[in-house]
Amino acid sequence: MSETGYALFGAKPSAMVRPETFAEVQECVRANAGAAIVPWGGGTRQHIGYEPERYDLALSTSRLTRIVEYEPGDMVVVAEAGVTIAGLQKTLAEHGQFLPVDIAEPDKQTVGGMVATRPDSLRRFAFGSVRDSLIGVKVVNAKAELIQGGGKVVKNVSGYDLPKLYCGSYGTLGCIVEAAFKVQPIPEATATAMLALTADHNSEDILDLLLGSDLCPSFLYLLNPQAATDLLGAPVDVASQILIVGLDGPAAAVEWQSKALTSLTGGGCLGESQSGGQSGAIATPGSEADKQSQAIRTLLRDFPHRPASAAASFHIMSSQIGAFSRMVEWTARRAGFTASVVADAAVGMMWAQFEPRGEMGNWSAFWKDLSDKALRCGGSFIVERMPAEWRAADVPVWSPILPDFALMLRVKDQLDPNRMWNPGRFVGRL
Repeated sequence: MSETGYALFGAKPSAMVRPETFAEVQECVRANAGAAIVPWGGGTRQHIGYEPERYDLALSTSRLTRIVEYEPGDMVVVAEAGVTIAGLQKTLAEHGQFLPVDIAEPDKQTVGGMVATRPDSLRRFAFGSVRDSLIGVKVVNAKAELIQGGGKVVKNVSGYDLPKLYCGSYGTLGCIVEAAFKVQPIPEATATAMLALTADHNSEDILDLLLGSDLCPSFLYLLNPQAATDLLGAPVDVASQILIVGLDGPAAAVEWQSKALTSLTGGGCLGESQSGGQSGAIATPGSEADKQSQAIRTLLRDFPHRPASAAASFHIMSSQIGAFSRMVEWTARRAGFTASVVADAAVGMMWAQFEPRGEMGNWSAFWKDLSDKALRCGGSFIVERMPAEWRAADVPVWSPILPDFALMLRVKDQLDPNRMWNPGRFVGRL
């Protein structure tokens, strides 16, 4: 890929390097002291953030592709930053294990990029986030030093918790070159069910019912009608939402929960999967039901990376997910836009994608209304994709700026005083 392939919002680097060893990464940093360096993995989440204040060098990790250490009995894997998540999962699957994160575009997303941007995971409710699986990192810092935090042991109490510091730092503190993770056995069976919630079935009521039951779902995703149409390919009644429930675990437990789910929801509300099979069927790995289940899960997993004129993610109280989803939809419609909304109802995460309806859309009015309502809900949100009008108006990517930003500034000043790493692209143009 040429330097043009590493452009960020029109800014292009003067050069691009693809080091093959950690020593070569260190030498690159030493040779470019004072330059602005952007670490680059698979590039799947480079659309998030501000334009760089300076951009001299793109540092690709595409040649750092070794799985350094993996002993299935230890249930820990150590991989270089350029290993793709799909490639890592394939190696783990040969031993009946997996890294318990389900993130968008795993065939492109790299280990380093995943740690740096901390994307949300489909089954976070059951298995935790990227941050929960990460136990060690190696990073090349602004002094060209190779530093290590954590390690391949699951519990490490010596020194600062550097893995947590670098996880979600968006490449602003150094170049992540290696990461260690704890892994888990692949669940024996899965089931995925779809429930249509019509106007007389309030989503808050059904979510309270499921979360207060003996069920242990791996995810509860709520789709508004537009998202259900976009993802599942079939027209949905304008008054309905779709709840998709995932179950994972021992076959007997998944079978019991599937039956209990049908009983709790009155039966007859399990939908058909995209491929035409019963979406609530028990799915052992490799079976036809498993393929149908995985097809639905892949659509949900990849939703945040779908191209859109504008897109935002929100983190709010899970009890407000249903009402907030409807509010976003109404706000968009009033400004002349459609809103495709998908929410992880169990953990309070929501993603919304917006498109203008013909010539009706007023981006400026929409931003004012949307940001006002989002901030009044007491949560936080990220504008992951924005139209030219929003970027020209200097719309904030991360809102609101929280009190801990002062601490983030001090960390940046200590670890990268010359603003070498990804300058200006993170929260508050860090």
